[in-house]
Order: sequence, then C-alpha cells, then structure tokens
Amino acid sequence: MANPTTNFGWVMPTSSSLVTNLPADFNTFGQAVDTSMAELKGGTTGQILSKTSATDMDFTWITNDVGDITAVTAGTGISGGGTSGAVTVTNSMATAITTAGDLIKGTGSGTFDRLGIGSTGQVLTVAAGAPAWATPASSSAGLTLVKSQTIGSAVSSVEVTSAFSSTYDNYLITLNGGVASADTNLRLTFGSTTAGYYSVGYYMFYNSTTITGIKDENIGFTTCGIGNTNTLMAQSIVQNPNLAKRTIFQNNSVPGSSTLNTLNFNGFLDNATQYTAFTITSSVGTMTGGTIRVYGYQNS
Repeated sequence: MANPTTNFGWVMPTSSSLVTNLPADFNTFGQAVDTSMAELKGGTTGQILSKTSATDMDFTWITNDVGDITAVTAGTGISGGGTSGAVTVTNSMATAITTAGDLIKGTGSGTFDRLGIGSTGQVLTVAAGAPAWATPASSSAGLTLVKSQTIGSAVSSVEVTSAFSSTYDNYLITLNGGVASADTNLRLTFGSTTAGYYSVGYYMFYNSTTITGIKDENIGFTTCGIGNTNTLMAQSIVQNPNLAKRTIFQNNSVPGSSTLNTLNFNGFLDNATQYTAFTITSSVGTMTGGTIRVYGYQNS
C-alpha cells in the first residue's frame, strides 16, 4: 500500500514544519513548506528577535544588550538621573545662577559655588585664594578711558555725549587718525553753550621764528586741535566740566606738517554749568575718519 503522505507525489506538512503564507499554502496542496521559520522557535528569556541579513525570513534570537541604556547617572555639575521611564538631568551650575552677570567659582575638588555679580567699576581679583570682586586702587596719575567715538565721513562737526560725569573732575581729550578736507582749526564747545568762552594763546610756523599771540571770546575754544589733508589731531586737558564752576581748557596742537604751525591755547568758560557732552567742529571744510577718546584723571 502506498504511503499516504507521499501519494500522488504530494508531501504533507508535519507538526514540526511551518508554512509562510496562510491560507494560500493550503489552497495549493503539495506546495513546498518554508522551514526557515523554524528558527523563530525557542530563544531564552530576555532575548529579542533580530534580522541576520536582508534575506527573507532570516531572523535570529539575540541577547538584548545592543544599544541598551540601563541607567543614567549624574556626574559633577549635573543632577538627576534614573533607571527607567522618563529620565531628567539638570545642569546644576545653571541652576546656581540667580542674577544676570553671576559667575561660577570652584570651591574645591569637584565642587563649585555662585559668585554674584560685582558693582559698577569693580574688577575681578583674587582674595584669600578665591576669586572676588573689588574696587581697583586709585592712582593720582592714573587715566581711565571713559568714551571712544569714531568720526564719520565728510562731517563738519561731531558731538560726544556721556563724556563727563561726577566720577572725575579732570579729563584728557584726544583726537588722532583721519584727515580734513582742507587746513582747519578744530573748535570745542560744551553742551549747547555758544557764549562765555575766553581764551588766549600763541602760534608759530616751523619755518619762522616769529611768535604770534591770539585771543578769542564767546565763540568756543577755537583751537582744540588742527586738521589738514594729512591728519587730524587734538590733545586738550579739561578741568571741572561736570562741576558747578568755571570749566578750564588747555591745549597743545602739532599738525604734523613742516609748513604749518604749532600752537598753545588756554582759556575758561565763564559759567557754573555742569556739562556731560561736548562738540568738535571744523572751522573749514569737513573731517573724515579718526577717533575721539575721552580719559578721566583719577581723583585720588
């Protein structure tokens, strides 16, 4: 008697075989059974199914240790962590900051603390082996840059605001770089005041031994500097501009050309106005480029 499992050339699936396309595999009786699915049987607790290759049905069981994060531990400067669920970590240095301008300072090995922002004019220094804010020591000969302002292109005047304050009694005003469109004297006025200026001085040319005296009244300090097509320059000392008393002005100008003059000019503004700004104006033509700088003399 013929074997019933091979009758007519048919092969019946056995209990250990798997089919891959139900019900189509049974609709065509005798179709070959894909036994590669047998690889999916078994496995151990905790394993996961993984593709071995791009081939159809090519799977295998592997231990779940590829790319796993089993815990998040916070290190120095970080807080939080965990072993399951949504894990949050926080930058502890950031949470130590309470005010704009705060700094973080080290307090030991692996430890830190907040250093609060200092006051205006203070500098960062070291005290007792730790960083700290301190007011710098004053020096009677010291100069501090208060304001720096560039000159534009082809301008006839430049106003410098926030130049004077109660911080300093006396100031140095300098101008260097840039050029003028023609030989010119540079006039200095304070605020919006146009009268009450009194000054005297003298000048001489480099190619002459003649000294010429000059004086001006009411129209500003007419020579705080000199300009030409080679340079712009000024160097003036101003006393008491922000005090309720007369403002004193002193200037020495050297134009940097052997054909032009050098001069000395001194005067005062006869009022008790407290000024914060000044203007430099070209008597002829325009100014281009250069930088005006205002320095304060330390009071003590």
